[in-house]
Amino acid sequence: MDEKNINGCLGTGATEEDRLLTWEMISELPELEKQDQKIFEYNQGNSPDCTIYSALGALSDLFNRELTQEQIDEVIEESFNRGRVRGQGWFTQNAVDLACDKWMEWYPNEKVAYYRIWNTNDFAIKDVIEKNYSLCTSFNGNSAYTKDRKEDGKIDNDNFWTWTRGHAVCLIGREGKKFVKDNYKGRTENGYYTNIYEVVPEISTLRRNGCRQNSSYLIVKIEDDKEKDVKRLNEMKNLIDKIETAINITMPLNSDMWEKTHDEEYQKQLHLVNESLRKLREMNKGKKKDIERELGKYFKE
Repeated sequence: MDEKNINGCLGTGATEEDRLLTWEMISELPELEKQDQKIFEYNQGNSPDCTIYSALGALSDLFNRELTQEQIDEVIEESFNRGRVRGQGWFTQNAVDLACDKWMEWYPNEKVAYYRIWNTNDFAIKDVIEKNYSLCTSFNGNSAYTKDRKEDGKIDNDNFWTWTRGHAVCLIGREGKKFVKDNYKGRTENGYYTNIYEVVPEISTLRRNGCRQNSSYLIVKIEDDKEKDVKRLNEMKNLIDKIETAINITMPLNSDMWEKTHDEEYQKQLHLVNESLRKLREMNKGKKKDIERELGKYFKE
């Protein structure tokens, strides 16, 4: 199977239960020790296993530890027990979830959790990779993308015609720039070393033009004995998200109805409903920020 034609990433695979990383949490995220001299690279070879290599590569960067091929193969084999079809790629979220479970199985004292970041949020992505974290991310590629990379060892363009494959990688930051850490260790093209190559355009621009997929995933260390607390707080945050969504849907409908009647009593009641919804939304936003700050405190220093 040629690397150009591997559809190893079938999509982000995001779910409603994903924990979303927010500004309040990013501010609490501890900076990792710089690892410029040691970037963990693995080689997926002739396989559609890129989502798993992306997740394990991010975990290696997080803990500054190289995995054995036996460990990698163990995760790949387990993916087929979780619904992945042999000979096919997988979804980023599924691979990250599995990789985190296996890591905590191998290293019981090293607890991790993962969070989703929208690929439209350049500032959040910039803040995370500048703290030396590796983002599990994915893109839609084609021969034009490969050609652009080969020309000078970086992605300069921000628009490519119809994609032919999905590929999962790690996004890392070095000296204020964005780089892709690919899963083909030692690859060189036209004299450039391109297993790690720069991405010049903003991620949001690539997402808007269909090259980047919807979301990326960040894996973080959490306090050893706080797993239940983290789960509970995330469930509360997700519940508030759903309430906020319901309120935001309801308020425009009420606003439209405002113009449909001149009945004073009806408008009075409608005003009271809108005011209650507004107060509830503000209360939920405040509570959600409190929860997010509390969640951020569980990240390991």
